[in-house]
Amino acid sequence: MSKRTKIGDVVQILTSKGVSYAQVTHKHLRYGHLLRAFDGFYADRLDNFSEVVASPVFFSAFFPVQKAVNEGLGANVGNSSVTDANSVFPIFRTSARDRDGRRGPLWLWNGETEVMLTRGLSNEEKEISGPRDHQCTLAG
Repeated sequence: MSKRTKIGDVVQILTSKGVSYAQVTHKHLRYGHLLRAFDGFYADRLDNFSEVVASPVFFSAFFPVQKAVNEGLGANVGNSSVTDANSVFPIFRTSARDRDGRRGPLWLWNGETEVMLTRGLSNEEKEISGPRDHQCTLAG
């Protein structure tokens, strides 16, 4: 069994496009570890993660990191300080769809408070947790 997951842990993920990295930046009482996956793929494993953890975040998601590492789906390859930018809990946006597929109101959540928007998204809010047009598959 591997060591317990902690804030700052860097996880290596093997994908069809190369090696990718993510970092554990927070632990939420209800949802567990928040993983920040970084944009970019590498041909080989890195030894120094300071540049990676300062690179743009591709996406943020709650993820069962410990279980994934224990099952070999990723590897805890080090620990690095969380950057100032990534130490701030991200704001997530979501909405629900009704039975006919119509989208309901948008909600913003900062890890503690959920707010329903009664207006359209601002330009800044449009960037929050939005989908990206990158696809890859886990190597296996």
